[in-house]
Amino acid sequence: MDPELLAFAEDPSAFVRIGPDEERILTERAVVTFAPGEHFWSTTVARVRFGAGKVASALDEIRSLMRSRGRRAAAWSIGPSATPADVVPELTALGLERESVTGSSILLLTSEPDAVPSTFDVRPVTTFEDHLAAIEVANEGFGFPPEDAKDELRRARDTFEIERVGDHTARLLALDGEQPVATGRAWFAPQGVYLGGGATIPSHRRRGAMGSLIAAAWPEAVRGGTPALVTFGGDMSASLLQRLGFRTVGRLDHLIDRFEE
Repeated sequence: MDPELLAFAEDPSAFVRIGPDEERILTERAVVTFAPGEHFWSTTVARVRFGAGKVASALDEIRSLMRSRGRRAAAWSIGPSATPADVVPELTALGLERESVTGSSILLLTSEPDAVPSTFDVRPVTTFEDHLAAIEVANEGFGFPPEDAKDELRRARDTFEIERVGDHTARLLALDGEQPVATGRAWFAPQGVYLGGGATIPSHRRRGAMGSLIAAAWPEAVRGGTPALVTFGGDMSASLLQRLGFRTVGRLDHLIDRFEE
């Protein structure tokens, strides 16, 4: 398999186009991306390449960078190519916490997804009303705490305007009749499309909405000349995605760093 495609699948944040409201810093040790918002995931750290015996100093360097941007929390993704081999236990010993016990699968699709029966309509988000509906679906689907949900809604007009004029990302909205029930985002890169932010409201889970979103995302990848979809999934969602044709090409550990001065 193409090594560059595998690298994209493991660390899409190092490759996707970013919006004018974002900042990405690439170093030999990590890729740090700053996005708007007050969540821990508004700052992400990926493509970790720390030297042996240098984990603590590299963490201090990244935290110093975050402080300079007024950030005190970040979401870390640690893939199979991360170094050193024991970087996850070293980071947790330094205060980072696992977001989940099992992590997630790295999933890659390089051919048209297998068709699945669906009663959902999927459309790209092109109006502010749909944008707001997609945010509300994500807030409910992810079970965001009230303060996180309010922050997403507070910034809705700004995020809509930036996404409307940019070419870095697109949102999709799945509807059951007139009811918005699922959403997801596509981020575009020269290697393919990264799918994230997938959420379904509890009343409509396991009914095929996410499969419908995947089917709608594939033509976007083909249209861009990059016929590959990448996403991450826990054990339950990974089995669904594998039925659609995704292959598991590795696993990720997800860590959260929260720190004070």
